[in-house]
Amino acid sequence: IFTAIFVGEMTLKVVSMGFYMGEKAYLRSSWNVLDGFLVFVSLIDIVVSMAGGAKILGVLRVLRLLRTLRPLRVISRAPGLKLVVETLITSLKPIGNIVLICCAFFIIFGILGVQLFKGKFFYCLGPDVKNITNKSDCLQVNYKWVHHKYNFDNLGQALMSLFVLASKDGWVNIMYHGLDAVGVDQQPITNNNPWMLLYFISFLLIVSFFVLNMFVGVVVENFHKCRQHQEVEEAKRREEKRQRRMEKKRRKAQKLPYYSSYGNMRLMIHTLCTNHYLDLIITFIICINVITMSLEHYNQPRSLDLALKYCNYFFTSMFVLEAVLKLIAFGFRRFFKDRWNQLDLAIVLLSVMGITLEEIEISAALPINPTIIRIMRVLRIARVLKLLKMATGMRALLDTVVQALPQVGDLGLLFMLLFFIYAALGVELFGELVCNEDYPCEGMSRHATFENFGMAFLTLFQVSTGDNWNGIMKDTLRECPPDHNTDVDYACNPSLQFISPMYFVSFVLTAQFVLINVVVAVLMKHLDDSNKEAQEEAEMDAEIELELAQGTLCCMGAPGCGGGGVDKGLITVGTVPGGVARRKERGGPRGEMGEEVRRLQHVVTTAHRGPYNPCDSNRSSYSPAQESQWLDSV
Repeated sequence: IFTAIFVGEMTLKVVSMGFYMGEKAYLRSSWNVLDGFLVFVSLIDIVVSMAGGAKILGVLRVLRLLRTLRPLRVISRAPGLKLVVETLITSLKPIGNIVLICCAFFIIFGILGVQLFKGKFFYCLGPDVKNITNKSDCLQVNYKWVHHKYNFDNLGQALMSLFVLASKDGWVNIMYHGLDAVGVDQQPITNNNPWMLLYFISFLLIVSFFVLNMFVGVVVENFHKCRQHQEVEEAKRREEKRQRRMEKKRRKAQKLPYYSSYGNMRLMIHTLCTNHYLDLIITFIICINVITMSLEHYNQPRSLDLALKYCNYFFTSMFVLEAVLKLIAFGFRRFFKDRWNQLDLAIVLLSVMGITLEEIEISAALPINPTIIRIMRVLRIARVLKLLKMATGMRALLDTVVQALPQVGDLGLLFMLLFFIYAALGVELFGELVCNEDYPCEGMSRHATFENFGMAFLTLFQVSTGDNWNGIMKDTLRECPPDHNTDVDYACNPSLQFISPMYFVSFVLTAQFVLINVVVAVLMKHLDDSNKEAQEEAEMDAEIELELAQGTLCCMGAPGCGGGGVDKGLITVGTVPGGVARRKERGGPRGEMGEEVRRLQHVVTTAHRGPYNPCDSNRSSYSPAQESQWLDSV
């Protein structure tokens, strides 16, 4: 059914756009070529399946493997995901030189490893090998002479072993196998050649720590370069947005501060709530509350239980009092405008609800589910989030994460698509592999298997974290006996000796080395943008303060302001004094304006000890904290 739908879509596009001729023809788009290839594979799969027969079983298996690529069709239909993929592909094109460097180092160390360790990674497998010295002794007592899965018998095996070394997962075992190696057909001896340590350590230092990280760095750098054409448009939008915010701030600055009409009592509460020392006191109370919550333990004495209960009452009362005072000081609209205040109020309501439910349970007034009580107790730990409000640095990080969510979300979709494809492919390739006495496993288990799609997805997540992925790959590299029939016994497949390394190496390289580092790079880019935006915000506030102090921006209704309207001549950029105006004329960077503003702001702050808002007739009665609160509201 789905194939028929896709064939119909392809037919409509070919009829409407043309097949090849014309600029907008079907085959002119690489995404359409991908869609057409997948539709063609699906059709061939259906035809082969209907034909049947054991002779074409291998062809059918290959087609089923190609069928797992169908989710790639999602990319062309998700604009954000399509943009990320195109940017990643474009960023991979200029890195040919670094790829050559990586390959050169891998090949050099691979050839050197073959010369040093070829045929030396064999060992005798048996219950008692103390007296075994070589292959002949091993076979005489009917033991098995086997080799380690990661060895240096040829260049291909050496490259696979070196990639495991570069990923730093299980590299110690490979290194000690090299140190124990004696010779061809010789039983290993512990630390037989310690000087071989230089080979493995030098590879880790040169390739794993330097070359691979350089490869990742070049990919990330090119990823950002490929987005520079978007940065030009974004810079224009940011500048326009900054001008609109500046004009909005100027208009608001001409109005009286919101607290200018407060009575004495409410003004005193406002002064208390905007005082920095109140934040320090609340922070101290939260820290003490966290300490008391950490004292709770299993089988605690009754006295401690009562003490913690009354401490919870005290802390909840303090948080309720803080919320009530802020509601009075700022009013409902201004209070709920701040999301951190919303978080504080939610925490207070949860705390009050938890205490209420506990008291109802103790008095047995109503039947309460104990699970609800436990959940409310667990939610007390949310009080720690109140500390984030005080820590401006952590708040900046959280704001950065929130701003980066759209782009990181697109990368997350790409991650999910990658996991989906590889999980479906893993079920097709390794779904029949089992662990038993004939085929013991080192990495695969009931917690890491490809028996079904869900477990394959979870196993790939484990692989992406670098946790024993080499052990899982080792279990797929099974050596089948000469008389093995793949059509009957699926526990071993000789073709996996070639397919499995390609599967795992490509997934680890894409997920662990590239995509995760691109996500980190995106977050760092947004953190830098967030810092720039905060700096611009501070510069705009400083510019507003200068205009207020110099009298170039006046109160609505004051002389020269046009009877309550905004005098456009007074708030134009040309009225900004000194270096600010000169900066606007020559169009220099905002950093120059910031230095001039900060220099003049220091002079203004020194000259005006009180709040210097010309719109406030009672400005001498307001504290610097109130002035800061007013400037924040602007």
